[in-house]
Amino acid sequence: MSDYNAAVGSACRLLMQSLAASNADINDIRPGEESAGPLLAEWADRLADVRGRPGFYPTIGSGRGKGALVELMDGSVKWDMITGIGVHGFGHGDLDLMGVAAQAAVQDTVMQGNLQCNTEAVRFAERLRAAARAGGADMGHCYPACSGAMANENALKVCMQARDGAPRVIAFQDNFIGRTVTLSHIGDSPGHREGVPQSIEVDLLPFWDPADPDGSSAEALDRLRSILAAHPEGHSCFVMELVQGEGGFTPAPRSFFVPLLETAREAGVLIWFDEIQTFGRTDRMFRFEGLDLGAYVDIVTVGKMTQGCAALWRAAHNPRPGLLSGTFLGSTVAMSVGTRILDRLASGGYYGPDGSIAGLHRIFDDRCRDIVERHPTCFPDVEGRRGPVPKWGGTGGMMRLTPFGGDRDAIASLVRRLFDAGVITFFCGHDPYHLRMLPPVGVLEPEHLESVMDIIETCVAAQGEDG
Repeated sequence: MSDYNAAVGSACRLLMQSLAASNADINDIRPGEESAGPLLAEWADRLADVRGRPGFYPTIGSGRGKGALVELMDGSVKWDMITGIGVHGFGHGDLDLMGVAAQAAVQDTVMQGNLQCNTEAVRFAERLRAAARAGGADMGHCYPACSGAMANENALKVCMQARDGAPRVIAFQDNFIGRTVTLSHIGDSPGHREGVPQSIEVDLLPFWDPADPDGSSAEALDRLRSILAAHPEGHSCFVMELVQGEGGFTPAPRSFFVPLLETAREAGVLIWFDEIQTFGRTDRMFRFEGLDLGAYVDIVTVGKMTQGCAALWRAAHNPRPGLLSGTFLGSTVAMSVGTRILDRLASGGYYGPDGSIAGLHRIFDDRCRDIVERHPTCFPDVEGRRGPVPKWGGTGGMMRLTPFGGDRDAIASLVRRLFDAGVITFFCGHDPYHLRMLPPVGVLEPEHLESVMDIIETCVAAQGEDG
């Protein structure tokens, strides 16, 4: 066995050397090759045909990339500032992670499941549990899943069983939690459940509003008290994003959450933090750690940057046999790479006020301020529920900018303009909409972000001139 492992390790090292040489020419953005344009268009058409609708833009990768740069099928190279909606936190072509993936790929099974698994599934779950405990949350157990939605479904089932079948859920307005039948009704996006019969009762609270921090906090607490009084013992859990993702990259301070969490706990309602988008990319590995809320959490879900997904919960809420299962817990490659990512995040100098992620957000913040000051006509005031919406924001590696009054069509047009200029972004929020970035914080260098912000400024100004 040792001879086999040594041979595999040697082969993987040679493979990584070859990949490094192959990707050596990917050092900056570049336009596509004219002769390869039809090839990219063909693949985009095939995607639209098989899926039933076209992609937002033709991001069909060639399989090559390096760091924050990705090559598409037409040979173009672009800055990837959305990373599969936050999945590729270490960018593209990371030789360390690819080496881990290569060794995992020659294990005896591609997928690992609940009935039978190898050591990779155990290590992945152990690392996640250790990270949550290090962040101050007394998590007893961890159950991997193939997707964030499945992790959230498992979490919901754990909460409901622990609360003797209490059928209702508390969540915040503008939340997003997934697209299954049930999760689409918890999420506050009617378009995500159009034509889907209601499957769960949900009570929504207003989220923290920077335009009226005291008023929005008081309103949320009053609403929570009313909900709990109207449905005694009726709620299984209070699920929340500590930074709202699809809702507009809105963070809230600890002072907003604590009275709500205390009130929910007094009523016996379980506290569930959905960290599928926040995990790894704010000021701490878990956002609850950065807000010192670990003592409140009963269950937490993670995904995206971790490659595999999972739900973690306190030992007191461990479900009875039969509630959770799954033919697939995740792929051998995903859980192996996820374990390495957790190790790198823990030791890579990413976190804290002097960490690299905070440094990237300071650059973003400074550059946004400059862009708004230099192009004021592109940034009219935007009114939210209570008052003006900040023209840029987010936290850590969650970044958003709000030009053109947050108009959806204008933001979508800007996203496509940026794509043509060499930067892949997306949007979030609704009324207003925002330009959204989830950059590869594990590998993004400050000078790379500066280059990206230069292109953003150029494109915003050009669109403003075009009217």
